[in-house]
Amino acid sequence: MPMRVLLLFPMADGQTGPAIKYAFEHLGHEVIAVDAGLYWQDSYNASITFKPDLVFCSRTKALAEQVEKIKKKLNPIICMWNVDTKTKIKRWSHLFPLIRLCNYHFIVDSKTIPEWKSLNPNTFWLPQGLQNEVYGKPKRITDDDRKRYSCDVSFAGRCRGYHKRRQHYFNAVIEMDVKFNRWGCAGNLKVYNEGHNKMVSLSKINLCCSGWALNEKYTSVRNYKIMGAEGFALELYRNRIYEIFPSDILDCYTDPENLKEKIEYWLSHEKERKQTAERAYKWVHENATYTHRIKMALDYMRELDG
Repeated sequence: MPMRVLLLFPMADGQTGPAIKYAFEHLGHEVIAVDAGLYWQDSYNASITFKPDLVFCSRTKALAEQVEKIKKKLNPIICMWNVDTKTKIKRWSHLFPLIRLCNYHFIVDSKTIPEWKSLNPNTFWLPQGLQNEVYGKPKRITDDDRKRYSCDVSFAGRCRGYHKRRQHYFNAVIEMDVKFNRWGCAGNLKVYNEGHNKMVSLSKINLCCSGWALNEKYTSVRNYKIMGAEGFALELYRNRIYEIFPSDILDCYTDPENLKEKIEYWLSHEKERKQTAERAYKWVHENATYTHRIKMALDYMRELDG
């Protein structure tokens, strides 16, 4: 049955929030979005006008007061999806008041679920997915695009703070006789949307290098963006990764030396590399879009409601 969904997520960056909105609408639900990053204080007033059946919110601390008022006044179903992870749930203690208000709490890693269930028993694993209305095969590639993006190995993401640990993997690639492009770090610009699609398409190997490898069933949204644009993905191994992805749509490395070996192998096996990327493209578009993820969240709710 179609629902009225009040979406409280950051929207201005054009990433997860808009992807969730598109997914709910694609499933036939009516959605009003309030940008939780910029206008969180408007959430309650929006709910009074819209009268939602479901409030679907982000990991935004300031939402707790607004959501509490909405719950007392209208008593809709309240859900929160945290699309990030930490090693210990105490590092999310600023979110505990909001999470306690939720009927359902979704997280992107599997290891912390037992801990979270002590705070909110309706905590479930909900991985990120592909924003397929944005990320796909490039619509057009120019000569300038080829000069800008063509390389043997690429990476798009951060390498500061916690992510400084990626540097020893990067150093291993730098030591090789390959062209290595890094975007969003090492002084280079970030790439999003169609630029990202072009970058992926013109890179022979796309490093994923997701963080938090000890959190088991967790990978970055980067994987989905790469595979969604028919790129070849090479990910840092973690337990249970092949419970997230079929084993024939990406490969994994375990340490810097193993990364070198994998790069050498895949650069010299072009046909196999392209076939793997083709399988990945097909699988992620058919099984792992944000529409699939929101349907997964709704299925959790139905199962619990009996």
